[in-house]
Amino acid sequence: MTSDYDRCMSPSELLAALRDRSVDCRFCLGAAAMLLLATVAIVYGLTNQDTVTAVGALLLVPAAVLLAALGLSDREGRDKRRPS
Repeated sequence: MTSDYDRCMSPSELLAALRDRSVDCRFCLGAAAMLLLATVAIVYGLTNQDTVTAVGALLLVPAAVLLAALGLSDREGRDKRRPS
């Protein structure tokens, strides 16, 4: 029986996999901008004791994570499923 540690990638394998992955910069740039906006809104809400703004800005975080996941996903897999 293999443990969870045996199935983990070594750091060099992880770096090689990240280098080989095609990154769609449009989605990653949008995700970074959205995270920056969420961070600024949360800090503004907390410093001005505006709880509604701070909590509302937390709704941007899942959207930013989804955009980053789309940008880092396997582009070849999406192109193969698209009818030509």
